[in-house]
Amino acid sequence: MPTESAPPLWLTLPEGFTAVDLDEDLGDRMARAAESLDALFPDTAGEQKLGAVIAAETALQAQLREGVVHVSSCLVRAEDGEPVHGMFAVFLRPRDPDAPGDYPARVAEQLAAAWPDADVGVVELPAGRAALAARDLAVPVPGAVWGVPESTVSTVRQLELLIPHPWSPHVVAVVFTTEDLDHWDEWLPLLATAVRGITFHPPRDESLDALPPEQWDTIRKAFG
Repeated sequence: MPTESAPPLWLTLPEGFTAVDLDEDLGDRMARAAESLDALFPDTAGEQKLGAVIAAETALQAQLREGVVHVSSCLVRAEDGEPVHGMFAVFLRPRDPDAPGDYPARVAEQLAAAWPDADVGVVELPAGRAALAARDLAVPVPGAVWGVPESTVSTVRQLELLIPHPWSPHVVAVVFTTEDLDHWDEWLPLLATAVRGITFHPPRDESLDALPPEQWDTIRKAFG
């Protein structure tokens, strides 16, 4: 995912996490999402699948306005056979490299004060220490989304991880959101796999292992 304007960042995501083409036409993207749902869950009610497509695109549009650099649509089947959906997004945000103290600990303290009802802490990841916050949010849904005059409110659970980039003045913000709160415990192992797959170094080229050691790229080997 590295670009000329962004520091390097690589992701390895679990099965069921499908990257969204952020440059694709909105109509084409929604049609593609609907086709995927039809193929994966042919017995699911059409209204439920339509709701999932609309919810996903609504969330994506908000994230694009915030400068998201990666989005995955997360669609899996729960243990009870129910299809559950979430959105996994990655943002690169500027941070003050001269701010005093340990970044994850300082931010966790700020989040705990700002969101007293959230579960907040600091976790150790392969990419480094990160501030973590999980909370439930009431999200208004305009009636126009469903073609009805009344608006509604949907409760979603959001998990956010903030990882300071090791050599650039940025923080990697990982945000996962789902309406399927009843299946939260089933999401957690998948989310653990996803966040542990974040790295600031390119994946090692396994073909190098077949070469004599003197031909290895020692830097890539060290950080692979």
